[in-house]
Amino acid sequence: MNINKSIFGTRLKQLMKSYGETTYSIGRHFKLSPPSISRYTRGEMAPKMTTLYALADYFGVNPEWLMGKPVSMYQSDVLDDSDIGAEKSLVSVSVFDEIRYDLPIFSNHRIKRELQMPLDQLTKWGPVFGYRIPDESMSPILQPDDLVIIRLDTEVQSGNAVAFHANGENMKIRKVIVQGKQLIAQPVNPNVDAVSYHIQQDRVQIIGRVVYCLHQEETYFKR
Repeated sequence: MNINKSIFGTRLKQLMKSYGETTYSIGRHFKLSPPSISRYTRGEMAPKMTTLYALADYFGVNPEWLMGKPVSMYQSDVLDDSDIGAEKSLVSVSVFDEIRYDLPIFSNHRIKRELQMPLDQLTKWGPVFGYRIPDESMSPILQPDDLVIIRLDTEVQSGNAVAFHANGENMKIRKVIVQGKQLIAQPVNPNVDAVSYHIQQDRVQIIGRVVYCLHQEETYFKR
């Protein structure tokens, strides 16, 4: 199979930016030199097919999309969508049990469970990852061990359930209110205190927002 070096480089760069990866973190993970990763992202060099498939598996994307072909970013579990329709095709989304401040998203620990989502919905959302709720701070809306999907999005709107880092701590999910340079993080559980952060001084880094929850029944969150 032929790899379009230019499109491959652009798409790899997009994935790396979305998930907080660097030439060093990718190079370390795949035992490649950072200059080689840079040459990939600039479209100067194509990887071996084994490397391309490993990259596609790491980011959970369709290897043919990564090659530069005009196909969906996500690979369906159904080999032939023509019989049932793409909207019914399912895609596996990796789920993590923590997202550390000092690691790119995909370098964190993945749990064995995956989320199965419709291909057409993931195509609308774009880059996403799964996360297992660790505590009761957002109960009863998001309960411990619920699985959620977080859409990468640095735009914050008051009222959203937002995933963020602050002061170098592991990722939190809270409903937020934005007032100028202040971000007020509100838990749903009344036994957990709300916290106000200064976006710059407290090193607030917005990761994305919760768009789906697998609880006792699935829930989609609208903007």
